[in-house]
Amino acid sequence: MENRSNKIKLNKKPGFVSFILPNIIPNKVGVVNRSKSAHDSNLHLTSREANSDVAISKRPLSFNSNRGHMNGQLSSNTAQKLNRQSSLSDGNIAFEHDDSTEATDNNHLIEKFSSHESVFNLKGGANTLHLIPISKARQRNFLQGKIGANSLLGPCELDRVCPNREITIFVGTWNMNGHSPPKELNDFVLPVNLEHVPDVLSIGTQESSSERYEWEVGLQETIGPSHLLFHSTSLGTLHISTFIRRDLIWYVSVPEEASLSVRPGTAFRTKGAVACSFSVFGTSFLFVTAHLTAHQEKVKERVGDVKRIVHSLDLPRVLPCKNKSKDVTQNFDYVFWFGDLNFRLSTPRAKVLEWLSKTSFPLPSHLPHGYMHHDQLCSVLADGAAFRGFYEAKINFPPTYKYDPGTQNFDSSSKQRTPAYTDRILYKQRNARRLSGHLENPPLQCLVYDSAPSITTSDHKPVWGVFKAHLRPGLDTIPLAAGLFNREVYLEGLKRRAATMNKAKGDTANCVLQ
Repeated sequence: MENRSNKIKLNKKPGFVSFILPNIIPNKVGVVNRSKSAHDSNLHLTSREANSDVAISKRPLSFNSNRGHMNGQLSSNTAQKLNRQSSLSDGNIAFEHDDSTEATDNNHLIEKFSSHESVFNLKGGANTLHLIPISKARQRNFLQGKIGANSLLGPCELDRVCPNREITIFVGTWNMNGHSPPKELNDFVLPVNLEHVPDVLSIGTQESSSERYEWEVGLQETIGPSHLLFHSTSLGTLHISTFIRRDLIWYVSVPEEASLSVRPGTAFRTKGAVACSFSVFGTSFLFVTAHLTAHQEKVKERVGDVKRIVHSLDLPRVLPCKNKSKDVTQNFDYVFWFGDLNFRLSTPRAKVLEWLSKTSFPLPSHLPHGYMHHDQLCSVLADGAAFRGFYEAKINFPPTYKYDPGTQNFDSSSKQRTPAYTDRILYKQRNARRLSGHLENPPLQCLVYDSAPSITTSDHKPVWGVFKAHLRPGLDTIPLAAGLFNREVYLEGLKRRAATMNKAKGDTANCVLQ
């Protein structure tokens, strides 16, 4: 019997937990336990360091600015402890932590952390919980109504969480044409030409699939455990969902939403806008996804839709706002307006097809873009008929409308629609100027603007962009979301992600009898 059992080889599939925290036992709050107690860790602090007024933070997901290199001379015993490493998320991304500190001229220890974007490039360091001295715990308080040393949204906390005071934002839009999405969404949500996952992802859909929950779970499964579904809302076939990094979730205000149907008389609402707003630290954001009036000749109707939406979305309602304007886009630091805006090319179909047949994409940045001077939205932006103050990055990808579903061929039906750039992302920044005339905040930058041509389930191609925005400290009067997120979607998305990974690895995990 023993010999027979030795002939059976079983390759067990790893469980769900192994993909979240492989080979490590999590503690009560889901953060990797230290191998020794906090008392043992305090043995490495001098009495002067322990009693210093400057907090020595060993906060998870914070990183040394020298990317894992030690500052100053360390004892061999300490260096060995700092070489410990623990892996989080799906096994592909390693989050590490460096306990080393640097002495200032006053012999105080200060924290030095690198940009959150460098987290994926680190190759060493230990992971320990943030040690909170009892004396500090007795003194610390939030919600003081001002920017102070102990403020949760103040400059000290902002510089610790995000030293460069910048975050990256992914904005995506897709007219789904009422069809279910493909099983593989990486080309849209996690395109290969991005080096890092952005900090905030806001994705708007038009003519959405009726299975909203399945769509949100699919997005969560694709993005992975590093981000949470912060908020989602819908109106008819319009839907918007926003994901935020886990380590930023505590510094975000309560989300607010608003919507408007520009066809209120219809039972099934397909045209209009859905908006979501919130602040990160002291910087406010507004995301609007819209589906405007269709057809080539209805430019005035589309302009009218935009004006109605701008003056009908009552935001913010809870977030503090000085001199609130009836124009909702004037009430936020950064505004992103994206969706199927339905503006067309005023060029005959034959000429557009001829140009496409002779052109390779992406277009070089130094060349003019084909027939964009005939684009209706470009004309609207130029003459200020709508979207005043908004900008759009240069388009270097093919038209995103209209395709035969399931193919890369433009409309071959009897309607013979002219290819056009109906799916767009516009952005706007509110700049408060100082007396010197310089902008208070650096300009909002569009880092990438592209489409996802490989996705063919709809007659539209998804469009996405990545932006870099500046953060400023906030007041504790800002109503905090206090870690709010969609727990049900998060857990279900991670379970499906683990099952998919198990299945991929289980192709060879069969029971073999010899």
